[in-house]
Amino acid sequence: ERRWNKRTQQMLHGLQRALAKTGAESISLLELCRNTNRKQAAAKFYSFLVLKKQQAIELTQEEPYSDIIATPGPRFHII
Repeated sequence: ERRWNKRTQQMLHGLQRALAKTGAESISLLELCRNTNRKQAAAKFYSFLVLKKQQAIELTQEEPYSDIIATPGPRFHII
């Protein structure tokens, strides 16, 4: 089931635009959460998890409590 909330859809489209604009291969959750409050950061983290579950992005984290890096997944441009 791929019923996403509006926030998750906006996150995916924002990631697609950001990667296309910068030509980068990945995006840092820490960068996305700069200048946001705790509630907004938690919402972005949750959206990352939903997108990972749907294989829209891949997530990597080198060690506990370190930054989470998102890269396009197999369904990044399909969804």
